[in-house]
Amino acid sequence: MAGTAVRGARFGLIVTLLGTLMFVPDTLVLRVVDVGMMDVAVLRALFALAATVVGIALFARHTIPTRADFLQVSTLLFILLHGLGTVLFLTALSLTSVANVLLISATAPFLSALMSYFVLGERIDRMTAYGIVAVFAGVGIIASGSLGGGALIGNLVALVNAATSAAYYVVVRHKAAQSQLVPSVFGFLVTALVALPFTGGLEFTGQQVALIAISGGVILAGGSALLIIGPRYLPAPEVTMIIMLESVAAPVLVWAVLGEDPGVRSVIGGGVIFAALVVHTLWRWQSAPKPE
Repeated sequence: MAGTAVRGARFGLIVTLLGTLMFVPDTLVLRVVDVGMMDVAVLRALFALAATVVGIALFARHTIPTRADFLQVSTLLFILLHGLGTVLFLTALSLTSVANVLLISATAPFLSALMSYFVLGERIDRMTAYGIVAVFAGVGIIASGSLGGGALIGNLVALVNAATSAAYYVVVRHKAAQSQLVPSVFGFLVTALVALPFTGGLEFTGQQVALIAISGGVILAGGSALLIIGPRYLPAPEVTMIIMLESVAAPVLVWAVLGEDPGVRSVIGGGVIFAALVVHTLWRWQSAPKPE
């Protein structure tokens, strides 16, 4: 049994890491598109929906849930969180820098730890409690650099998005015995429906459509599928800690290609958040039981 658990954890680690790496270039692609983010949200979600349906039809028909499973509260909550998360992410991206959005989103591991405590009864250890204090201190430093400006609203939306992401992975963990691929299709539909009233006409050039197709049909659909599978084998806080790689790599990529400078306080606050995540991850790695 122990060997099976270890193999399952390794599989979950690999799948989650691959899903995270797929998302690294996503914010760069979205910045290059240069069109209203709600317009992007609709078309991106539809591409992701179509790609996921094709993937299920070809490779995962056995994951289609029964009507009873689909109508469970946890499944419906998954669909809602899945759909709203994308809208919140793109809204924040339109109001503040890529670095701020992703670094604030990196608070999700600790938010998920809190949610796991209340929802799943998972204990919060002392190191995680220290980490919670540290990451929110980092968020405070980031926010202090945008007081009185529109970026502050973007930072707050990014924090709400982090809470949504944390809840999303707690639900995935809670539903570990069931695949959420089919519900994710409806999550993409929720994204499109929520964003549709706020679009500016849905007018795109051919190049913009191609870039959005990459973002939605490849990155969002593929990355989401992998990050639905991975959390089934790992605790929610551990999953979101792996995802912190995107929070570091994606802003660096956007800075290197587009020169988007997040500002000194964002760098300092992001450093505090990243340091807390690294220390906590190393502690978890060191204290984890070793397989015989």
